Amino acid sequence: MKAPLISASPMPRTAKSNISTSRRWLNLFLVIIGGVLASVGLELFLHPNKIIIGGVTGISSLFAHWTELRIGLFLFLFNVPFIFLSYKIVKKKFVLVTVLGLVVFSIGAIVLHPMPPLVEHPLAAAMFGGLCLGLGIGLVVRYGGTLDTLEIGDPSSRPPERVFSGKRMLIEKIIMLLNLIILTAAGVVFGWDQAMYSVIAYLIAYEMVYLAFRGFSPKRRVCILTTQSVQIEKAIRNRLRREPKRLEAKESSSIAGTEAWMGQIPGTLYYEVHFLEMIWLKSIVRHVDPHAGIVSNPEK
Repeated sequence: MKAPLISASPMPRTAKSNISTSRRWLNLFLVIIGGVLASVGLELFLHPNKIIIGGVTGISSLFAHWTELRIGLFLFLFNVPFIFLSYKIVKKKFVLVTVLGLVVFSIGAIVLHPMPPLVEHPLAAAMFGGLCLGLGIGLVVRYGGTLDTLEIGDPSSRPPERVFSGKRMLIEKIIMLLNLIILTAAGVVFGWDQAMYSVIAYLIAYEMVYLAFRGFSPKRRVCILTTQSVQIEKAIRNRLRREPKRLEAKESSSIAGTEAWMGQIPGTLYYEVHFLEMIWLKSIVRHVDPHAGIVSNPEK
């Protein structure tokens, strides 16, 4: 006599709700940690050593120097207009998480202001400050907000068609120009030696933001959109000894927020590479097709 089949009962709705609530609180806690990390990098490394980075944070540092007021006040004051603007453009969740992160960031900077800097060597301050600030901002960005609202938008919800759009590229060029102006102003105010350290801190913070946002896995899944897929596939095979991975549409939809329709586009290549190989992969792709789109995400 066969034993009756026992189907696995679905998870109760209450259990799912508890898991969702716990995850939500964990995300908010990590946003708070991100705000604290960013304030440590800014007030205990960068600002006391007169190292300025770009964005609203850099503008706040300059105004704090000119007025001798607390930088935490300017951090929140200058971000408020962008918060109101983003409320009508992006999701309400983005605004709420951003406000939480900014409040923690601003209060943390005010509380840490009287403390002496942890290091006084400008190069070490640029490195450690950029590391802490970038990781802090990256954590907040990863969980749906930002600590520097110079660039409006929720990076976790950008559809792929906007990543490669001309409008998106124009916005990025404008932001790059504004950051260049801020760093130039820092050079005029504090000297060009300090401007060099500011550039170092900016680059480290920039990389740390994307490291925290993408995750800490050493492997990367890469999607390449190109009209010269045959030539790129051959070049990558010869130089990196990598073969493209064949993905189902459902699997390809998880790469960097791309949609399932990407799996249907001719000329789409997928690879799994180590993050140290990313610079070589991009160089190979750009050499063959300068206009190719490259999207990467950490391996789950």
